[in-house]
Amino acid sequence: MAKRRARAIDEEITTVVIQILDDWSGKLTWNGLIAAIKASTSIEYTRQALANHKQIADAFVLRKASLARSTGRPVSSNNRVNTLTDAVDRLTVENAKLSAELNGYREMFIRWTANAQKRGVTSEVLNEPLLKPQRGQTKE
Repeated sequence: MAKRRARAIDEEITTVVIQILDDWSGKLTWNGLIAAIKASTSIEYTRQALANHKQIADAFVLRKASLARSTGRPVSSNNRVNTLTDAVDRLTVENAKLSAELNGYREMFIRWTANAQKRGVTSEVLNEPLLKPQRGQTKE
């Protein structure tokens, strides 16, 4: 009997996977992530399915790099210091994710600007205000 296809990876699943990655501690592997997702959502995905989603793949790479940087760091006997260190690590990863996203938007803006100039679209046309929706105007 053929294995049943898993639920499509939508925005809700992507959010769950990224949250699992953000909270991850210890060695991060695709198999470990797949097991954590299955424990959380009762859905089993393949590495290929997860890696085909840019947000998930980027979050995996960033978290793996973050965990590699924190490996070998001495663990304090003070719980507050450990909690604050973990918070700094999470914020550093979030900062790296947001920086990568911002760079992507900058690249997109440059590409759109070049394409608009190539087609003769002026900045006046691009800056025109949007039309207001015509709600309540339909005839019965």
